[in-house]
Amino acid sequence: IVAHGGNGGMGNYRWRTRTYEALTAHTDGEPGEEQILKLELKLVADAGLTGFPNAGKSSLLTAISSAHPKVAAYPFTTLNPIIGTVVFDDYSHVTVADLPGLIKGAHEGIGLGHTFLRHMERAKCLVFVLDMAGVDGRNPLDDYRNLRNELKLHKEDLPDRP
Repeated sequence: IVAHGGNGGMGNYRWRTRTYEALTAHTDGEPGEEQILKLELKLVADAGLTGFPNAGKSSLLTAISSAHPKVAAYPFTTLNPIIGTVVFDDYSHVTVADLPGLIKGAHEGIGLGHTFLRHMERAKCLVFVLDMAGVDGRNPLDDYRNLRNELKLHKEDLPDRP
């Protein structure tokens, strides 16, 4: 319980009698406690797609689910996490979250940083999506190491997820 409500008043029905049916009498309730809260929503997904911008996370989600994330040839097309559901032949399913691309320094808030690293904390497993062609001039192995490092710098046990 974050805040307790006040004692309720008595509505006009409480005062009704056989001869007094106008129902205009009432008693006010007492005010309850007030709190100002900051709530943080973290998406829950079975798998979180993580990778650098333009690595193909949205394209992969489009291919494996019926989700329709924005796909474009420029960085940071995914500004909000998108969840897709992968349904198998036996009707079981897995939810997959397409998270915005991480860049070096994301743990310090660079790029979309903390905003989306926190969503990865709720994913049961992480799927690293790497650009194996090196289109942006980066080495895929270095990308993998940098991604794991960013996750570790954000939260120590995050890279240990399956």
